[in-house]
Amino acid sequence: MNTVDKKRFATLAAQFAFCGHALVKDRPDDKQAPFYACRWGGIKPLKSLDAAERHVRQIGGGR
Repeated sequence: MNTVDKKRFATLAAQFAFCGHALVKDRPDDKQAPFYACRWGGIKPLKSLDAAERHVRQIGGGR
């Protein structure tokens, strides 16, 4: 992950945290779902940081 993506991930992780969720990064070589949104034992695979941005908006964050 390059520096821009690392910063973007950190920003998104903070937005998820404000909503009571966690954004988790998987192995960098995992192309299927390199990110996961987690809350209360529920796990949602996310294919990209763009998908993470869409999801955080759906749960009320990122405003």
